Order: sequence, then structure tokens, then C-alpha cells
Amino acid sequence: MEKITEMTPALFGILLLVVFWLIVRNVFKALSNKINNAELYKEDTLKVLEEIRDELKELNKYNSAK
Repeated sequence: MEKITEMTPALFGILLLVVFWLIVRNVFKALSNKINNAELYKEDTLKVLEEIRDELKELNKYNSAK
């Protein structure tokens, strides 16, 4: 029984480190996901804007030909 009480602070410290590591890991994971989603959104927005630009160019050519 004395060995268990002697090891309790060490086990508690290890447990706290594990919990702290899991929290930090989840925070960085969430931050990474937000950054990746922002990049995907940016790419999608650029694709849409390029399509709009191309359509406007075609309309401009069609209207200038008249």
C-alpha cells in the first residue's frame, strides 16, 4: 500500500501531461483544419471567379461583334 501512495504523485503528473498533450493536439488539429478549409474555400472562389471572367469575355466578344 505504501508503494501505491509513493507512486501517486508521479502517476498524477503523467496523467496531467497526457491530458495536456491531448488538449494541445486537438487545438492544433482544429486550427489546421480551419486553415485547410480556408485554402479550399479560396481555391473554389478563384475557380468561380475565373469562370465568371471567361463568360464575361465571351459575352463581350459577342456584343462587340454585333
